[in-house]
Amino acid sequence: MTETMPQPHPMRRTLCALALGLLLGGLAVWKFGMPAPPRESRYTPITFDPGVATTPAISPDGRLVAYASDRDRGHNLGLYVQELRGGDPSRLTWTREDESDPSFSADGTAIAYHSSKDGGGIYLIPSLGGTPRLLAPAGRNPRFSPRGNLVAYWTGLRDGLVEGQAKTFVASIAGGAAREIRPDFSDVQRPVWSPDGQRLIVWGVAPGEGLPADRADFWVTGLERDRAESTGLAGPVSRAGGRLAAIEDMTWTQQGLVFSMRLGWVRNVYRCRMTAGGKAQGDLVRLAGGTASAEYPTVSRDGQMVFASGNERFDVWGLPLDANSGKALGPPYRITNSTAPAEYPTVSPDGRTVLYATPRNGTSQVWMKDLAKGEESVIAPGPNASMPVWVNEGRRVAFVQKLSKRSDEYLLELSTGNALKVFEGGFFWDVNPAATMALARAGDSGQNDILAVDLKTGRSSPILRTAPGAPLTQASFSPDAEWMVFLADTGPATAQIYAARPNGLAEIPRSQWMPLTDGRHKVDKPRFSPDGKLIYFTQDGEGSRGIRALHFDPLTGQTVGDSFAVFDSDQSRLTLFGVNPGSLEIGIAKDKLVMLMAERASNLWTTTLEP
Repeated sequence: MTETMPQPHPMRRTLCALALGLLLGGLAVWKFGMPAPPRESRYTPITFDPGVATTPAISPDGRLVAYASDRDRGHNLGLYVQELRGGDPSRLTWTREDESDPSFSADGTAIAYHSSKDGGGIYLIPSLGGTPRLLAPAGRNPRFSPRGNLVAYWTGLRDGLVEGQAKTFVASIAGGAAREIRPDFSDVQRPVWSPDGQRLIVWGVAPGEGLPADRADFWVTGLERDRAESTGLAGPVSRAGGRLAAIEDMTWTQQGLVFSMRLGWVRNVYRCRMTAGGKAQGDLVRLAGGTASAEYPTVSRDGQMVFASGNERFDVWGLPLDANSGKALGPPYRITNSTAPAEYPTVSPDGRTVLYATPRNGTSQVWMKDLAKGEESVIAPGPNASMPVWVNEGRRVAFVQKLSKRSDEYLLELSTGNALKVFEGGFFWDVNPAATMALARAGDSGQNDILAVDLKTGRSSPILRTAPGAPLTQASFSPDAEWMVFLADTGPATAQIYAARPNGLAEIPRSQWMPLTDGRHKVDKPRFSPDGKLIYFTQDGEGSRGIRALHFDPLTGQTVGDSFAVFDSDQSRLTLFGVNPGSLEIGIAKDKLVMLMAERASNLWTTTLEP
């Protein structure tokens, strides 16, 4: 006999099916009602250069990428174009100058770019190659409008010479006069278009805001002289730990404002949501970066982002030099070799020993390197020790130690290792050869005078008083201490070198300041030669930074003739220009010059932005 299993009642089967359906439906509602987990970004490399691939631009349809690279000769940057999804790059430019900052037209058929040729300017070239055409002499950072044939750009810095303040223009590629944007601003630069092509965001100083760069802002404005309004970026940037002045490479997209910003030693790419009118919304979101730098983001209409990413090293380099004539005797050579960045290098008067600061052990320390033996050692372990200065012909070292918000200066006896605090609330620029007097600055950033500090008594007094908007920095003694040189800002990107005779703690009247440069260049770090008859300094040009020198007459305090070039870095991979001016330093000994240089390597990557 076959035994049969009892069958459930038909009503019971219906109720079970209904309960199961409700359960599964509830699970589905619960699952799909939850916010979707954030999508993990995927990054794909699209160039594989051994040197520098940088400043990319993506065509509006996301098919082509244009960029600058030094792949062919390793020195200057040329312009290349390739398909985003594969294919070999084609070279567009073949000059000996640097070409960079490409920007595609709205239909993708033309590229505007910057060339350093003949002092710098903006050129146009067909996207697939052709003959370049000059569009805007002295123009920088061209940006095609997403609608039509307009190009926005700015002018101002030309071979280190600022012709008035920076100005922004919009020009048509069809010809005609360029239109100036915000002529009422004292400084306006780095324009980027809104997605609809009706507005621009610019970095500028509005009327009544004064000249200091830290009072500038990012403004949104129309093409006509209507009202300019702040974008409100200061809040989100501050909450992210950044500064407005550290923002570069901005692009305004449907997905928001995308830009790079330096935090610490690296740059990262961020996005900030924006209203249609150009107001910042919410906090910054990091899109790319981390331990490697990410910069120059560019975004297509469908949200494809291309950016440059790579590493920078900051090492101390030496230049063989007849320091009293200013003649370089050979190519630069490496002095430090570490992935930990170096800062503030200086060399002993006999040229045998180099000092520098570095965060090699987790905090900033002062290191000393014996050039003959190749030995390195920590002489000021910190925490936060930096800005070393040689004292007593190299027998002692002054250095600054930063604790909390205050900087104190210490004097270190090298023979014993003992350090004594000699100045509170500030730091030294230089110490005279007799080690009796120091040139200093108070630690408070609002105090921009130069002080003299009597190292025997500890007394200090302002001897050079700043004028509004023209802070004084970089004071340095001549070898006989009969003269001092210093720097006064003359604008957001310019400065002037002066000489004056120090007189103890007595103030030096402005009438006794001797101008050595014209104040129209971006100059920095004035330093005397060993015989006191040359003054070395750095000077910024069109995307470059070099070292120059002036003949100086110690009897009259005046210069003799024009300045001349001592060193110009012509390689995109190894440059002075990539160094933060705040960390840069040059040191002069009888047979060499030491400096900080940036060594770069970067390639292009792509990812897709979420809406």
